[in-house]
Amino acid sequence: MKNTIRFVEKSLFLILLLIQLSSFSQSETNCNLKQSKNNEINAVDANDFVCLAKNTEKDKIIVFTFGLWCSPCIAHLDNAISLKENYNVDFYVLLVDNEDENELIKKTIIFLRKKREDINIVILKDEYGKRRNRKYKNFLKEMTPNEFENIGGMSKYLVYNNEGKVIMVTTWKDREGDDWRDDSSTLKNKVIPLLKKL
Repeated sequence: MKNTIRFVEKSLFLILLLIQLSSFSQSETNCNLKQSKNNEINAVDANDFVCLAKNTEKDKIIVFTFGLWCSPCIAHLDNAISLKENYNVDFYVLLVDNEDENELIKKTIIFLRKKREDINIVILKDEYGKRRNRKYKNFLKEMTPNEFENIGGMSKYLVYNNEGKVIMVTTWKDREGDDWRDDSSTLKNKVIPLLKKL
């Protein structure tokens, strides 16, 4: 009897895991994302995010820019993940490291997966440039609409609607005088008003 119960529990767990993975991989498949050089995560560009936004079954997609070397990114990560948990969004963590920085990328993936196992991690394609800052700057220039101020800086939220249009790009200025370790006001005033609750 115990063995039967364990088998059923394991089977249910595997079924739920496969359903979850298939919903993410469906969007990826539709967009033909390419694997990064280290083959653990996909490499993306601005056009890939447009495709992902158009193919999601969720209300919006949110991209959170992240680097393990970025103190604000680490400080804001729990708030960023809470968007995935509470709102009808597909949530992506975008790494801006160079694709061939294998050790750093592996450490970053392990760090992120400890926060949440099913987190969608992608990396910015090296086609934007070989230096981290240059490639990030080029990406932001390409995808930031004119109505938003194009300011560098990490721990940025990009919100896309289902038409693939960027409807929000946050910056450090959106914290409205809050301590740099807390981006709650950015979420409350800029991001959350655009989202639907689960």
